[in-house]
Amino acid sequence: MNKTATKRHVKIVCTLGPASSSPRVIENMLKGGMDVVRLNLAHGTLQEHSQLISEVRSLSQKLKLPVGILLDLPGLKLGHGDIKAVFGQHLDFALTEDADFIALSFISSVRQVREVKQLLRKMKADIPVIVKIEEARALEESEIILEAGEGIMVARGDLALDISIEKVPMAQKRLIKEANRQGKPVITATQMLESMVRSATPTRAEATDVANAVLDGSDALMLSEETAIGSYPVEAMETMVKIALEAEVMFPYEEILHSRWQDILPEVNDAAARAACQMAHQVQAKAIVAFTTAGTTALRVSKYRPYHPILAITPSASVVRRLSLVWGVLPLEEPEPANLEEVFELASQAALETNLAKRGDLIVIIAGIPLAVPGSTNLVKIHCI
Repeated sequence: MNKTATKRHVKIVCTLGPASSSPRVIENMLKGGMDVVRLNLAHGTLQEHSQLISEVRSLSQKLKLPVGILLDLPGLKLGHGDIKAVFGQHLDFALTEDADFIALSFISSVRQVREVKQLLRKMKADIPVIVKIEEARALEESEIILEAGEGIMVARGDLALDISIEKVPMAQKRLIKEANRQGKPVITATQMLESMVRSATPTRAEATDVANAVLDGSDALMLSEETAIGSYPVEAMETMVKIALEAEVMFPYEEILHSRWQDILPEVNDAAARAACQMAHQVQAKAIVAFTTAGTTALRVSKYRPYHPILAITPSASVVRRLSLVWGVLPLEEPEPANLEEVFELASQAALETNLAKRGDLIVIIAGIPLAVPGSTNLVKIHCI
C-alpha cells in the first residue's frame, strides 16, 4: 500500500497520454500516489487504450498498488442520435476491458443517464457511471442526476463556457456539497495545475485552487493535460499530493461529523456507518475497518468524512479498484471471513500489516451479520488489537 495514500484522504486521478504512456512513467506515478487512471477515448485509438490498460494493470499487480481505470467517453460531444448510437461502441470497449468506471460527456438530462444505465443492464455490464457536469441543463438537474448515477465530475472547463466563468466556483461548491450529502464520489477537474504542462512548479493561485477543492469536500482531484501531454507528468502528480496533504490538515473532520446529522437516513446501514465514525472519534481509534462485499459499507462510512483511515476489506478485486476513487478509503482484497472470530482476527491483521495500528491500539470494526450479504451492515465493535 502506498505510504502517501495511508495518510491522504483525497484521491488523485491522472489522465494518461503521450507524456505518460511509458512503463517507467506509469510506475513512478503509481509509486507517487496515483489512485485512478483516466483514459480519454476522444483521443487515440481503442487499440492504444487497450495496450495502456494492460500495462497499467500489469504494473499495478507487480507493485501491489491497486488502481482504478476510468474511461472517459466522448459520446454526445461527437454526435447526436440515440444513446446506443452515441455510446454503444465505447460501452462495448469498457465491458471488454473490464473498466472500473465510465465517465459520460455532455449529458444534459437525467433521462440520458437512465438510458445509459438501462443499456448497461441489457449488456449485463456492471460498471459505475460518473456523469460529467459541463452543461447548464445538467447543473440544474444535478441532484437527480447524482441519484441516477454512481458519481459526478465537476468539469469546470466546458461548464465555464456554458454558464459563464464567474459562476463556476459556486457551482463547484454546490455540486460537491450535494454529492457529499448523497454519499457519492465527486471528482473536481480541469486546469487544476495547468501551468505545470510547461513549468516544473505551479502558480500560487493553482495551489490555492487545489487546496480549496480539498476543503470543499472533493473525493478526488483530476489532472488532465498536466499528466497527458505535459513536460512534468510525475512532478505534477506529486505536487497535487503535497498540496492535498497540506490542505487536509485544516479539513473540518469534527465539524462535519457533528453537522451531518441532517443527512442521516432512516436505515440500519447508515446508522452503523455514522456510529463507527463517532466511536472512532471518541476513543481515538487508529482506523475504521469496514468489511464490505459490494463496497457500499465503505462508501457509507466515507460519507461522514472521519479523520481516521477507512480500511475496506473485500473479497472482490473489482470492488478494490472501485473504492480507489472514494475519499479516505484504503481498499484491501482478502478472502471472505467464515465467522465473527475471523472478522476480528482479519481486521487486526490488516491494521497491523498496513502500519495503521500496533498491538494494544484500538480500531473500530464495522460489518454485517450474516456475513457476505450485501446491504446487511449492522455490527460496530471497538476492538483492541
